[in-house]
Amino acid sequence: MSDFQTEVLTFVGIAVVLALAGLTLAVVGLSRRLRALVVTGCSLIFAGGLTVLSWSIVSGAGAEAAGIGLLAALLPAPILVGTFVWLGRYRHRPWLVLAFCFGWGACVSTAISLGVNTLAAKLLHDNGLNEQLAAVVSAPVIEEITKLAGPLLVWALARRHFTGTLDALVYCGLSGAGFAVAENVLYASGTYVSGTQLLDEAAGVALVTQLIIVRGLATMFAHPLMIGLAAVGLGKAARRPGRRGSAAAWIIGMLLCAMGLHALWNGSSVLGAGMGNPYLWFAVYAAFLMPLFFTMVGAALWLRAADARRTQTTLAPYVASGHLSPPELASLASFSRRASARAWAKRIGGRPAEAAMKDFQQAASDVSEQLDVASIGGRWDQNTVAAGLYRMSAARAAYTGRDPQMPPATWDGTRYHVTFPDGKVRSVEAPPQPVMPVPVPAPQAPPPGPAGAYPVSYA
Repeated sequence: MSDFQTEVLTFVGIAVVLALAGLTLAVVGLSRRLRALVVTGCSLIFAGGLTVLSWSIVSGAGAEAAGIGLLAALLPAPILVGTFVWLGRYRHRPWLVLAFCFGWGACVSTAISLGVNTLAAKLLHDNGLNEQLAAVVSAPVIEEITKLAGPLLVWALARRHFTGTLDALVYCGLSGAGFAVAENVLYASGTYVSGTQLLDEAAGVALVTQLIIVRGLATMFAHPLMIGLAAVGLGKAARRPGRRGSAAAWIIGMLLCAMGLHALWNGSSVLGAGMGNPYLWFAVYAAFLMPLFFTMVGAALWLRAADARRTQTTLAPYVASGHLSPPELASLASFSRRASARAWAKRIGGRPAEAAMKDFQQAASDVSEQLDVASIGGRWDQNTVAAGLYRMSAARAAYTGRDPQMPPATWDGTRYHVTFPDGKVRSVEAPPQPVMPVPVPAPQAPPPGPAGAYPVSYA
């Protein structure tokens, strides 16, 4: 056995031991609900993947090239990651789940894909075939499967944080973002070595800069976009609790679409190079990737807006029970209305009132999410609903009675009771459209649970 083979087995063995130890701790932590064990286990799993990646990059390109590649790959990372964090910021998603998805794509998915693609390239070469075909044969399959595996684990083990397609796009997008960042390190370090071997270090830096402009800016969303197709299937599956056949069909079908797009993407580059026509890749980029990218962006923004629209539907019964007034419900129906409500609260009560309005809106979203899950037959938490209603009641106290332009009023579920300038309280029927922009309740004891009721006031 050669020294290189011994080195490979050593580092792979270390990675396997770390991964197995991490898997054991994560399973024990999940079964006993110990977050520290889960975090430690996931960290060890990611460390196993990083061991393989670090050894592969350093042994192939050197420590200097690895450092430059890492720096270059991290430059566009905030834009890439920030996009998906922004997309899902209005729904409560634990940062540990978000970090897990990114870490899975960056460490586990990349390490497994690197090993499988390297083996596939060797097999092709040994059989007298072009080893570049691995980018078309094995890469689309293993990379899309492994990128999806992380969000699939979230769906299986933390389903309360997985309610639909928007969640799937956020989690899968972060997994794809992690994969893209790690892959950019591999490409950038290799490009730096090629440049220094051809001319000098300045040429290496120039080539890395060119690579990051193309891969880090022009095509930074390629991996998240491809796995985004599979995310659509995963999101559809999440909306079908109990229907395993339909859920599996959606996941597998959209995963195959993601593999097909990936194969087309890589194939255009390989085929173009073989035909001496590098512009074929640009043609595929303009004809397929860009239109699909903008379609997915539009769909993601629509889904994000649908979250707010769904709040208006799911919380509508609480208007009749007195938990919410019509203007309150209307102020939650879109993100622009929510922004206006926060601006109003800041105007009449300063930053504390603005923060309270933001918490009111977040609590309303949390309640809406649980009721939406219940509507599709999923597992929902009644305590979360009760806690959300309590938070909404507590938040209102920060801006109750602070707007001098609004008369004191209460809502009993069917009518407003308005205090007129003569001091008398008169009942007023609710108009077809809410006329008061932001609701404020009279100080009341918060309800014991979803079945409770209390008047809502305006001031």
